[in-house]
Amino acid sequence: DGCTDTIACNYYFLASFDDGSCILPDGCTDSSATNYATNALCDDGSCVYPSPFVGLSLETVDNSSATFTNGEVTYRLYAELNSSSAKITQIFTDETRPHLIATTTTFYNDALGANVQDVINETLLSPSFASTFPDLPFDSWLTIGDAYTSASDPIFSVGWDWNVFNGSTSPSSWSQGGTINSDASVLRVPTDPETSPDANNKILLGQFTTSGTLSGVINISGLDQNGTGWEENQLSIPQMAISGCTDTLACNYNITATLDDGSCILPDGC
Repeated sequence: DGCTDTIACNYYFLASFDDGSCILPDGCTDSSATNYATNALCDDGSCVYPSPFVGLSLETVDNSSATFTNGEVTYRLYAELNSSSAKITQIFTDETRPHLIATTTTFYNDALGANVQDVINETLLSPSFASTFPDLPFDSWLTIGDAYTSASDPIFSVGWDWNVFNGSTSPSSWSQGGTINSDASVLRVPTDPETSPDANNKILLGQFTTSGTLSGVINISGLDQNGTGWEENQLSIPQMAISGCTDTLACNYNITATLDDGSCILPDGC
């Protein structure tokens, strides 16, 4: 005797008579899931796991070796995950979730550059060409993972319009989606090493050189450490902290500062 129900967690294939002991699927039994059911005895496959996404971060790249003369700054946009086994496979947009990367001026796009990182000829970035192509390393592009030469399959796009990104009229707004039939994506297959985080659990999503203020929203998706799909929508591009005096009473108050650096000079005859 035993449980003869094949969907039960204690199904006994040798049982010829059901003894009423079957334990049927009744909830999520994984304590790491967001919908873990403490009273569940048999997992029903309904477990939902938290997204491995931690946040976006913006870093600057030293572009002093370039020939820029208008205060251009080179930014790199990263997504941080909470697991080295999680992946980002796609930057996407659709009718209800637009994509926007904008600047108050224009993006720098090198004549030998590309819209995605791994299309750029890596040979031209070597030290032997530094004086010939000094601005190429600071070209503006999207990517998933930091690789000029992909370890396996190259990054590819579906339905993506790159024209505005290469615009020369200020302000430049690289907008995708938000209208009917506007689905588009930039993606890698999950087996690509570039979809996995670096040693800091971060994945590079793009590089943008501009003399203006960077802003926008993006959507990303991937796989968590269990191989389950996840996505994060309408993530705002973070702003770089500007150090200075943030005390409005100080003689050297900096209206553009977002991070107080302790330099404030308070009224004492100043």
